[in-house]
Formats: sequence, C-alpha cells, structure tokens
Amino acid sequence: MSDISTQGSHAFFALRRLDNKFTDQQNGINDFMESHANGENPDPALFSKLLEQRSVTHQAMQAQFKLHEKPLKTVLNETK
Repeated sequence: MSDISTQGSHAFFALRRLDNKFTDQQNGINDFMESHANGENPDPALFSKLLEQRSVTHQAMQAQFKLHEKPLKTVLNETK
C-alpha cells in the first residue's frame, strides 16, 4: 500500500509543480495583454512563446494525471 501512497505523493508533487508553472505562464500572458492594452508594443514572439509553453504544460498536466489515474482505477477495480 505504501507504493501506491508514494506514487500518489510523487504524482501530486508533479501536478503541483506543473500547476505553478502554468500559473506563472498565465501571469506572463496577462502581463503581455496588460502592456498591450496600455499602448505599449510588447514582443509578439514572447506572446507566442508563452502560449506554446502554456499548451505544453497543460499537456504535461493531463499526461501526469492519466499516469496517476490508471493505477488508481486498477486498485479500485481489484478491491471490488
């Protein structure tokens, strides 16, 4: 049972780290939009880079969740 608990802890830590990264990227996008709204001319390449990074981070979060979900479903099915 401790293996499942340890795996859950690692998955939770990875998801939390990815969520923090996602939030930082969203804040960067918000800063870009605010700068643009204030009449500044921020670098459009930066905006594209932030969107791409956010997309990749989101995909990583989904993959990490699925890795955790699969063993959990297996355990739940075996205990029926």
